[in-house]
Amino acid sequence: MADGSRSFNFPAPQRSRLRPREIVVDLFAGGGGASEGLKQALGIDPALAYNHDELAIGMHAANHPLTQHHREDIWHADPRVDVAGRPIGWFHASPDCTHFSQAKGGQPRSRKTRALSWVVLKWIGMLQRADLLNGTNTAPRIFSMENVWQILTWGPLVAKRCKDTGRVFKAVFEDREVTRKSGKVETERVHVRTEVAALGERVPVWNQLLVPDKRHAGRTWRQFVAALRALGYVVEWRKLVASDYGAGTSRERLFLLGRRDGEPIVWPAASHGPNPGQTPRVTAADCLDFSIPCPSIFGRKRDLADATMRRIAKGVTPP
Repeated sequence: MADGSRSFNFPAPQRSRLRPREIVVDLFAGGGGASEGLKQALGIDPALAYNHDELAIGMHAANHPLTQHHREDIWHADPRVDVAGRPIGWFHASPDCTHFSQAKGGQPRSRKTRALSWVVLKWIGMLQRADLLNGTNTAPRIFSMENVWQILTWGPLVAKRCKDTGRVFKAVFEDREVTRKSGKVETERVHVRTEVAALGERVPVWNQLLVPDKRHAGRTWRQFVAALRALGYVVEWRKLVASDYGAGTSRERLFLLGRRDGEPIVWPAASHGPNPGQTPRVTAADCLDFSIPCPSIFGRKRDLADATMRRIAKGVTPP
């Protein structure tokens, strides 16, 4: 983990802080960043990790060889089979955040992608039902979820409309042959253009360009939290800044925690910052080895944008 020393500082082995036989599960595991954090905190590798991407699962397997990896659609996985009667001490999920991110702007959203967080509820519900039927205790004792803070505005989507006519925009698709990296040629529906629907035309939802309904911002998030609490969890969330905890980035993320063991949720105090007793924040420059030859950001054919240059300067200079 980068801490300014330009070296790996994996912690010494420790006794797991979980209860006996408890396991860790990581959904949307990616390359393994969250899994490594859980391992450092809890003392054991995740028992199960899920991701649909081949390269991500390969990287995760290289870093966590003791983990059982599942490359599949998370909705198709059956937690009752994979958990195999073992109690889950910590259950983590990092659903895709691109369709909540502020960087998305006014671009169309995917209803399917925005619904990924519901898989957390599906897993917990399926395991709780199995526990009730079988007299087991496999459902997560603690769960966590990480996403961009804009997920707090999670709500229904509506069709994007033309400001001049008030009619909805329609996505036009064509079937085209696409050559994969493997050389295999397949037929795929390709979005070729967007046009305004004709007067009186009814556009199916799968051809509409969907955007958040500002009138009901946050409604789905509140329903999601209420459903988790109905399953017996105490639920809290906070927006945390990575640089406050020793990472060389000022990235902000929303963390949601829930537990059903009667113990309180305890949030970590910021370890890095300008206050007395805190360690100075790590800059992006502290995490880079400038002795490695690489192209310069200066003298480019096209200069970087002013905003990009300001971010670079901020990364070189301690906050």
